[in-house]
Amino acid sequence: MTADISLSEPTRILIFLSGIIIVLAGMKAAAPIIAPIAFSVFLAVIFGMLLYWLEKKGLSRRLALLATLVIFFSIIAVFIVVIAGAVFRIVSEIPGYQAELENSLEMLAADLGLVEFDPAWISLPQIIRFLESSTSGLAGDLLDIVGITIVIILTTVFLILEARGFSAKIKGIIAEYRPRDLDRFTLLARRNVDYIIIRTAVNLVMGIGTAILLALIGVEYAVFWGFLAFLLGFIPYVGFWLAVLPPTLLAWFQLGPLAAIAVIAGCGVINVLVEYVLFPNIAGRSLSLSPAVVFLSLIFWGWILGGIGVLIAVPLTLAVQMVCELFDETRWIATLLGPSPKDDLVIPAKGQ
Repeated sequence: MTADISLSEPTRILIFLSGIIIVLAGMKAAAPIIAPIAFSVFLAVIFGMLLYWLEKKGLSRRLALLATLVIFFSIIAVFIVVIAGAVFRIVSEIPGYQAELENSLEMLAADLGLVEFDPAWISLPQIIRFLESSTSGLAGDLLDIVGITIVIILTTVFLILEARGFSAKIKGIIAEYRPRDLDRFTLLARRNVDYIIIRTAVNLVMGIGTAILLALIGVEYAVFWGFLAFLLGFIPYVGFWLAVLPPTLLAWFQLGPLAAIAVIAGCGVINVLVEYVLFPNIAGRSLSLSPAVVFLSLIFWGWILGGIGVLIAVPLTLAVQMVCELFDETRWIATLLGPSPKDDLVIPAKGQ
């Protein structure tokens, strides 16, 4: 016979918190493995939905899969060409930017009455060395980045190949062990996947708009900055400023302060139109997370998984919220992660 052991409520809470700490410590220790896999799952969700859409359009399973993989590798090729080309051109033109920076600083110092200001105090190589020293711990060396990229690509390909079967397996497991939660799980999963797809489409519009605006103003590497705006658009609240700062500085060095102001103003208008007009109309609802939780999730997942964790902080937090919704014991956590009732403004979708 086994005797039932009843634990007091403080003991249960302590055991629960201890388990969370152990899991988080393990995740942080295994971040070099977990982060690429998590990002691969994120990409697989996006391209899995593309695969599903192509099948709905009448393509066979094999043709839809082939088309999805072709699009996936085409995007990777464009990404490599754009990044490599922009980096090589920026490095080759650093001396020119140095002269333009010194001229701009001299003009600014004259306007401000700084007679003893020497522009050599602030040089572009010094700025670059400062940025490199500040981000060396995040970026790692080139070989590590190449290795992580290869792991992400291969893992994503295999997940795309197993997209339909893996989804069926998860539904089968939930239907067997928690049949009452199957409908709820399907609804929550669909809502989270819809958010990822819509967020990707909205970021694409923002990236294209940013690239066109910068090209019209005359800022170099407009395509690269547009891609950066697309990528950093997955980071709520701060992603826009991270994306707009480099082209603003470049516009100032190249074309003067008026061009820099035009970049900030134009990108700000694009951001307002995309975030506050386009996204609510397409999504049909607001993000089901508290703004404070979203901001803290950037810090938390960035600390656990590094730069990749910052990019996918919102999808990861939505996944945690979805899992907590399935269990009565953790549903309160999902409620805490969600917005407060007075701020939970639901915008009806078109046709409703």
